[in-house]
Amino acid sequence: MEGRNNKEMHPYLQAVLQSAEGLSVMLGSRYEVILHDLSHVETSIVAIYGNVTNRKVGGPATNYLLQLLKTYGDEAPNSLNYRNVLPDGRVLRSSTIFIRDENNHIIGSLCINQDQTDFIVASKLMQELTAFQKPSPEEDPAGEFFAHDIGDVMEDMVRTELEILQKPVAYMQKEDKLAVVQRMENKGIFDVKGAVEYVAEKLGVSNYTIYNYLKEIRSSRR
Repeated sequence: MEGRNNKEMHPYLQAVLQSAEGLSVMLGSRYEVILHDLSHVETSIVAIYGNVTNRKVGGPATNYLLQLLKTYGDEAPNSLNYRNVLPDGRVLRSSTIFIRDENNHIIGSLCINQDQTDFIVASKLMQELTAFQKPSPEEDPAGEFFAHDIGDVMEDMVRTELEILQKPVAYMQKEDKLAVVQRMENKGIFDVKGAVEYVAEKLGVSNYTIYNYLKEIRSSRR
């Protein structure tokens, strides 16, 4: 904590000063809380809690603070959660909150700076650790089914393909059933023992028909 005892400080600023230290302690070490007495912009800093920008008591108002006052005067709005970058590359999230007297004249400001550099680095690291490789068009890893039995895997694959078609089996034409079989062939379902019989039952056709579909599909590939 750094501060200066200024008996000439406006009572409203003195009141804010009493809260500044507690606010700093609550926010933590990555924050800096600064109180400005804007009656003397050249030496406006009257209290600093925390150390993010390496400024000292007796330091001046920032160029941004002066710009807000110049542009808006006593109508200057609070500026909250804006981005700042220090000369050493550290990234800050900053807020400037104006303090007004009983006549609504700006007499000071409470400025809060948070060093977000480590959080940004951690965020990028987390993005790398949670990034996914883009699958090829024929793959669908998002639909991966973690079963305890190969029969469950086969049943899930068939159910998924029938849901994609969105047509009752009783209304399917040959081309519909052939398309379903081709998609299941592409996904390797017919490498599972008993798959032909299971798919035939679900599509309401004979095993022989499924074998013919597979023969047609595999011949067209060659």
